[in-house]
Amino acid sequence: MTVSSDNAKIPWTERSFHTLGSDVPSYPQPSLAPEHLPELLRPAIEKYRDEAEDLRRLPDGLLDHLRANGAFRLNTPRELGGFELPLATTTALIERLARIDGPTAWIVWNLNVGFTAALLSEASVERVWADGPDPMVAHGAQPGHLVPSENGFRLSGEWKLVSGADAAQWLGLLALVLDGGQPRMTEAGPDWRFCLVPRSSVTVRDTWHTTGMRGTNSNTVIAQDVPVTADMTVAPDARARIDRQLYRVPLINQITSGGAAVVLGIARAAIEEMAELSRTKMGPDGMPLAQQPRIQAAFGQASARADAASALLLSTLGGLDAAAAAGRPATEAERGAVRGAYSHAGETARAVLTSMYELGSSTALYESSRLGRLFRDGHAAAQHAILSTANYELAGRTVIGIPSGDPTL
Repeated sequence: MTVSSDNAKIPWTERSFHTLGSDVPSYPQPSLAPEHLPELLRPAIEKYRDEAEDLRRLPDGLLDHLRANGAFRLNTPRELGGFELPLATTTALIERLARIDGPTAWIVWNLNVGFTAALLSEASVERVWADGPDPMVAHGAQPGHLVPSENGFRLSGEWKLVSGADAAQWLGLLALVLDGGQPRMTEAGPDWRFCLVPRSSVTVRDTWHTTGMRGTNSNTVIAQDVPVTADMTVAPDARARIDRQLYRVPLINQITSGGAAVVLGIARAAIEEMAELSRTKMGPDGMPLAQQPRIQAAFGQASARADAASALLLSTLGGLDAAAAAGRPATEAERGAVRGAYSHAGETARAVLTSMYELGSSTALYESSRLGRLFRDGHAAAQHAILSTANYELAGRTVIGIPSGDPTL
């Protein structure tokens, strides 16, 4: 794949360096304000989204365009050319992208892991960001295992549903540290690590043959005794080396918030698509659907649901941003509210998508129907575990005021 970013072409000797560490590269931020990204990217996304459906991955031309315009730098430190946006701001931006195309927004979410630069050692940052401000890092959270070795660890396992795996240069893979075949324990519980390994060190198996979210290339990654040095691992409760607002937000929320944004964006796109269809599609009485009171009520209900779920998501994430800005850890109640908002987003998106699909009647059945594709994409995305209604239990414990009992909160 050809990289369009001009920064990737700068010779090593001409790069400037971050004053906090002579070995950490520094890159300029994109000139465009990030809030304009969705509309800037819209023409390219709309041009390539049908091809992505056929290829089962984003075409190289679209990936190049996203990369050149900083779409993978939303949470990257400013020193590395990133926007370093608050979590709620990034989430709102991803939701807007999902209104244009869900699979594209999903890839933007899953490959936006620049926040790891605030957690890794300077030597590791130098390694990952050596060739430019847009290293492609896809993450997978179905855990493998790490076995201690003389120079760090050996990583093995199988990670399903790693979105953007084939486009990635690096993989961020969750693993459990084993000692003597048993989980190593810390004061906080099992010793979990996210490991950054080169794409060349793992095998990607072509398993993504689905009816929804086809363009996400969510294939299976396999690692077998891959060497990983300790400084290329990050514990979920690690303290950031860069002490600024964004990097005080819990790592789990940095990783997970985009999924809820994508399903809500797809749901809103379905409302917009069906609204346009209703102005021309006739009902049994020969009148446009848009003129029928029951159709109008369905739109009113769906829009209110989607708006409320989006407001809840952004409000709870804004609470984490506010806690970080105040320099205090987020409480279990605040983190639990976020988890509840994730589940509510998934539940709401499913209801809205089903409602719009029903209104579309036979029109939504055809392969050419955008409404039909939005229905399939949205329901596929809502299958993500972080959006499951089962997570209401965890959120409920924090409402009652009893310990969550879940270290991933």
